[in-house]
Amino acid sequence: MVKALSFALFFVVGALAGGTPEMTTLLIDGQEVVQVTTGLVRYQFAEKGGVLRSAYIHFSTYGTNPLEVVPGWTGTTLSPGVSLPFEVWVGETPVWENYAVQTEKLGKNAISLIFSLASAEVKARKEFVLVQDALYTGNFAVSVEGEGPVRLILGHLPAGRDAPELVYVYDGKLHKAPLAPGTYARFEGLGLVGGEAVFFFRLEEGEAQPFLGRNNFGQPVIGLEAQDTLQVKGFFYTGRNRYVLLVDAGLAPLASSGPFTTVLVGVIRFFEWLYRLTGNYGWAIILFTIITRLVLYPLMRNQYRSMAKMQKLAPKIKKIQERFKDDREALQRQLLELYRQEKVNPLGGCLPMLLQFPILILLWQAIMYSAEKIHLSPGFLWISDLSKPDPYYLLVILGTGVQILYTWYTQRRMPQEVPGGSQFLGYVFPLVMAVLFLSFPAGLWLYWTFTTIVQFAQQLVIDWEMAREEGRKALEAGKDGGEGS
Repeated sequence: MVKALSFALFFVVGALAGGTPEMTTLLIDGQEVVQVTTGLVRYQFAEKGGVLRSAYIHFSTYGTNPLEVVPGWTGTTLSPGVSLPFEVWVGETPVWENYAVQTEKLGKNAISLIFSLASAEVKARKEFVLVQDALYTGNFAVSVEGEGPVRLILGHLPAGRDAPELVYVYDGKLHKAPLAPGTYARFEGLGLVGGEAVFFFRLEEGEAQPFLGRNNFGQPVIGLEAQDTLQVKGFFYTGRNRYVLLVDAGLAPLASSGPFTTVLVGVIRFFEWLYRLTGNYGWAIILFTIITRLVLYPLMRNQYRSMAKMQKLAPKIKKIQERFKDDREALQRQLLELYRQEKVNPLGGCLPMLLQFPILILLWQAIMYSAEKIHLSPGFLWISDLSKPDPYYLLVILGTGVQILYTWYTQRRMPQEVPGGSQFLGYVFPLVMAVLFLSFPAGLWLYWTFTTIVQFAQQLVIDWEMAREEGRKALEAGKDGGEGS
């Protein structure tokens, strides 16, 4: 519980920058519907039946699309005959009456909805609290009193090849089928896990058993059941299927991982720590860039020096090329001998660029998996959301320009032909990258621009060091010559 509260506090504090939830009342198909829109999801609760009609993820970034999570929707149409989450049954009979609705804002970042009903058949109360956070969760507390079995339907059970999988959690472990009573200590929830989204209900208080059945229209449903009285509290997750989000929401048993996920999570946690340190994801990315460049600097320094030595050999390489221009085999032998004597690697300059790509991929994935948190965090300079493309493409232009300038600086002393590739490709690559990755998140372009600037600065420092070394050697050679005379 303490861990859950700490997570809640962190995300509520972070939500202050993402605005406040908005609430409106709509008339849909002749029914009053209370709509609550957070920075990520648009929830709709129907007065009739007191059900969750829709949980539509309107926030999307690169590689994702808006998504309806409540099962039973086909495109923008709710399929006929499906049961919706929080529908109440007494025995096999659904209670489809209008609930009294109370709404209240809880501070700036949360909205409370209370649906209550007292009829001859059932007495029910449902309370929902929706918070502006990055976890796709909403809290619920439901109390139902009736005679005989009372059931709280949690939604429609889709079928077919691409249908999500129905799963259960008992004692913190995931199961694909319900367990027999007496074989576990606590039933903690059930729901649907799909490739894109997770629709799950976590129970934190109360006792109930999972229920599978069919409604009056023959549609399969999932839910909870108890005898005469059902009282449960917990939260529902209606969001994207992402490891970090599920773990932070308290649904770790649902999160699948592998070796790459383990590395990626480490990067994401480090990224989040930098955000808490700086209070802004833009500065977190810049700090991440500086740290990674400093860590890699010893290795990169050797490669830069090798590349600089290669540039110094340009006149000798040109003479060899002119001398053996008609004999390719002899040309290659002479060049390799020159490289051996001078102790340089002609491909050494490629390694600094190649080493950037694993880091670039990890940061790209970290930004994608942190998109919800970035979206609800403060903007950076002119960019309101670093998880989406730069609205003016200024970072794309700046990053491409700096990369071309750096290419010119590193290749200006190189010969016209160097084994391993053409200089021309060094200028084409930034332009191709700009076209291909134009719609990538601005945060990724911020990293690419800043890492190129830092790399350029490191190259200048290394060139300065080598110039001092050459000057010192020349001075020492001059002294030795004077003494010998």
